[in-house]
Amino acid sequence: MRHFKSFFITAMLFLLIGCKNEATVYHQYRTVSSQGWEREDTLSFALPDSTLAGHYYQLEIGLRHTENYAFRDIWIAVLRPHSSSTAYDTIHLELADTEGKWYGEGNASTFYQFQAPAGTIYLAYTDTLLQLVHLMKTPCLKGITDAGIRLSLTGSIDAQKDK
Repeated sequence: MRHFKSFFITAMLFLLIGCKNEATVYHQYRTVSSQGWEREDTLSFALPDSTLAGHYYQLEIGLRHTENYAFRDIWIAVLRPHSSSTAYDTIHLELADTEGKWYGEGNASTFYQFQAPAGTIYLAYTDTLLQLVHLMKTPCLKGITDAGIRLSLTGSIDAQKDK
């Protein structure tokens, strides 16, 4: 009985540690073509339902890339095609320092995951779709494998948690 009690407490601790960040209301990645991320390639994120509308959220951009990515930064636009406004948010992400050391987390020096807060976003009732496009001068970016977004309740984002 004593061993069962210890096992039960340990299992509960693992479950609590593994719980999803309650502040996150949406978190998805889209895979980029293995040929590269073309300037014309739009990564679309359909929001699950209208319950997200009418609120402010912290927006986070996530990128997964290989060491073959040729730049230390990236410019991305966040589009809202169903919005009454044609404006979009431009985001500049620095992925490496001036000496080429990648930010974020990696494994075996080949794959890296980078996440960064990208400001606050208000979702109107027409904002049912968010899209990402790159704004780099190079038409095809090699080495980016996935790009994603996370929406969290305002004031509760942690860029390196819940990957």
